[in-house]
Amino acid sequence: MTEIYGIDLGTTYSCIAEINSITKLPSVIKNQDDLATTPSIVFFDENDAPLVGGEAKRYMASDPSRAVAFIKREMSNPTFRMEIGCNEITPVKISAMILKKLVDDANINRKFRGKPPIKDVVITVPAYFGNNERELTRQAGIIAGLNVLGLLNEPTAAALYYGSRGNVFNEKTFMVYDLGGGTFDVSIMRMHNNVLETLSTDGDHHLGGVDWDAAIVDYALKVVCGESGVTYEDIKHTRDGGDMIMNAEKCKKMLSESDRAPLRFRYKGRMYMHEMRRSTFENLTAGLLKKTIDSIRNAIKISKDPNAKIDMIFLVGGSSYMPMVKERLYMEFPRVSIFLEQFEPDLAVAKGAAIQAFNIANPQSAPAAGVKIGTDLSSRSYGAGCMRTGTDEHIIDNLILRTDPMVYEGTCRHYTRNDNQTSTSVSIYENKTVEKELSVNDGVLVQRQRIEWGYPVPKGTPVDYTIRRGLDGIIHIEAMCERKKVFFEIKPEGGVSLEEMESLKQEIASYNL
Repeated sequence: MTEIYGIDLGTTYSCIAEINSITKLPSVIKNQDDLATTPSIVFFDENDAPLVGGEAKRYMASDPSRAVAFIKREMSNPTFRMEIGCNEITPVKISAMILKKLVDDANINRKFRGKPPIKDVVITVPAYFGNNERELTRQAGIIAGLNVLGLLNEPTAAALYYGSRGNVFNEKTFMVYDLGGGTFDVSIMRMHNNVLETLSTDGDHHLGGVDWDAAIVDYALKVVCGESGVTYEDIKHTRDGGDMIMNAEKCKKMLSESDRAPLRFRYKGRMYMHEMRRSTFENLTAGLLKKTIDSIRNAIKISKDPNAKIDMIFLVGGSSYMPMVKERLYMEFPRVSIFLEQFEPDLAVAKGAAIQAFNIANPQSAPAAGVKIGTDLSSRSYGAGCMRTGTDEHIIDNLILRTDPMVYEGTCRHYTRNDNQTSTSVSIYENKTVEKELSVNDGVLVQRQRIEWGYPVPKGTPVDYTIRRGLDGIIHIEAMCERKKVFFEIKPEGGVSLEEMESLKQEIASYNL
């Protein structure tokens, strides 16, 4: 059996899992703190040396200005800039450190069992990540010294694991509601003969449990401390901000078990004690929860089968434990079964990634846990800029829709607009629609090149496009006119060159994380 591992690179916690060679069932590899998950936090000490995981989280409480948390939210932010001491902070570099910590800890565990170091992995990403964020995640894996064989949508990973637990939803249409620490995903899926098909996906990679925590901090600043106009955003890099957000998280978790909970924190040299009621907390954060419902409604609207009856809902992510989540979903789907505690929502994504990893590495074997992916989806559409026939309207002709399968190959044809052209511009746009054509103002330009063939051709000369996307989600486009071709690999903003990648790889390898 070829060994390959699944990694849940989470916004707040990360996890690595493997497949048992005998049972073919997934299990988590614990870290050196003997815990299943590792905080996705990097702290730089006074010598600018990085600490990752539980130790970093403990230090962050006293000096958040030297800590980096929730970096996954910045993966698509090309303007993100941060320095700590002599360290330039980038989402790719920090993600690579987290990945290396996970693998290093797992390798210590494996060494005791006489197993070789981990090399080949599948890494999960939010279903709502676009091509840019996916490629940056892949780069982080390479910098961490890993061979990234695939990227897998987090809800799909969770569904793979749930499918391994028996025939609970075989021949069913179901929803995976994934509310993590920093991101939210929803996928509508169907299982047929133990093969998963994704019908639609939606979400928000700037919505997660930390926003509920921040709402508690904002409330405490205003109501308990009497501050006017001061929010968590204003103090989050201060010691007070670090103390308040960590105590807000504790309060939130206690409110999942009780109708009231103590909120203790330090602010401006003074200790405060306040009793928070669950009803108050839920009123404060009702707008955040509504955003998840809006995403659900859109996922149903754009589904390949929008009239399909949802038979059950599976909750994923630690933030799904908040009682308000299940209560609100029952309001929206009063006759649908909702599953939470039965299916390890904190570990399901990593375990599902391990199942997919095994299936990729061992295509001739029976699928791990008896389940495999049939059709998975991306969350973006990609098209070529052109002029609408007979008009001066600049539009995007989508070559691949967000409702098309993740693994996809297609072709289309455009035509030159004027007589005697010797070249043409080829522009590729990313967008979130499911429409074949849309205004160029509704997309984001991701690549532009020219095809030069050097001699005049008549108006209406064909320009042919071929588009391909593989398991890693990376898109390759070829455009050809008059036997001249240009090739696109949609490259990320904020990524690193091959030279920079090699330098970072050596730097990360030198750290004892």
